Amino acid sequence: MTKPNKYKLTPAEKKLFEVLINPDNIGKSITDICNLAKVSRFKYYEAMGKEEFSNLVNETTMDLVTAKAGSVLNAAYKYAMKEKGFQDRKMILTIAGIYVDKSQTELSGGIEVSNPYENLTEEELRKLASRDG
Repeated sequence: MTKPNKYKLTPAEKKLFEVLINPDNIGKSITDICNLAKVSRFKYYEAMGKEEFSNLVNETTMDLVTAKAGSVLNAAYKYAMKEKGFQDRKMILTIAGIYVDKSQTELSGGIEVSNPYENLTEEELRKLASRDG
């Protein structure tokens, strides 16, 4: 969850913030974002130039993504169980930090760090995947 932020948004920043964290606006141009927020490009660049504002946008976006990760993982797992292959499941598990390819195992201070989930049974993985985030 986003940490309490003492930064107080201006009215223009509040409108911009709401547009920026809306997933429907991902990939839209700055002009489109400004039009949706009803702010000028100057206000956009002014707000994005403030570390507190950009941190708030980034932290909130990450919180929203993290909150949905369980649902996405569960849906991908259910689909993968019905279909041949496992590449989509592997991709989602990798993104979630649950799967680490053995070839990507890192060395940390001379100690091998591996996937903490690698010894779980399929039933245990199913239970883990079915939890909502």
